[in-house]
Amino acid sequence: MSRGRADIFIQTLLSQPAVKSIENQFLSIVTIIGSSLVCKQIFHIVFILCLLTQTGSLSADLLLGAKAPDFQGQDLKGNRHLLSNYADKIVVLEWSSPECPYSRRYYDNGTLDSLHEYAAKNGVAWINIAPKLQKLTPAQALEHFDPAKKTVILDMELNISTLYSATTTPQIFIIDRQGILAYSGAIDSNAMLKKTPGKLVPYTRNALNDLLAGREVSKKITRAYGCYVKNKTPPAGELPQIIAPDSQ
Repeated sequence: MSRGRADIFIQTLLSQPAVKSIENQFLSIVTIIGSSLVCKQIFHIVFILCLLTQTGSLSADLLLGAKAPDFQGQDLKGNRHLLSNYADKIVVLEWSSPECPYSRRYYDNGTLDSLHEYAAKNGVAWINIAPKLQKLTPAQALEHFDPAKKTVILDMELNISTLYSATTTPQIFIIDRQGILAYSGAIDSNAMLKKTPGKLVPYTRNALNDLLAGREVSKKITRAYGCYVKNKTPPAGELPQIIAPDSQ
């Protein structure tokens, strides 16, 4: 990892709310020990190494600024896809599930269809990743996704979801033309999916606008809200778990 990428990685790590809270507690200890810049720099290095050792794996947010992991998968029409086949393109990865009410609402209210059209008009590749289905068959999923218009990869073994540490449907990852992960998070700020959400912040569209204009994405991380990506089949009758949305 280059020094520039390392700096982005460290800043991204330290920007996470949970990490920031722990960091502040430890910094109070550093203040007692010594307030020199060198002392604080040494603390940050030790703090990050300890944190990574404890977590074992990085969250999707921590991939920001790094090369997006390559993957291959089969779409609902039987075609094979490699992320590397989309070199030199902006790519949107949308984790979505027809079993999740949040995913369905974003299609029902036209938000995602509008984003798909906007992406296609601007030469942006859009790939839907459908994590393991709990109740529906692939044939039933076809009716939701309309594969004639979309590239939909069924991630039944959660290999791609694990690779990207995807936790939620819906969840958006945007990869720039250099293959760098540039955005991770929610579609927009309408956490409660209100019909009149007030001042809506269209995170995904804004990120695409930045990249299409040759700018760095101004807001790289937002909290994704919706249904948890299940690693195990739930007991019979259990509905997808809903993440209580935080205020954005």
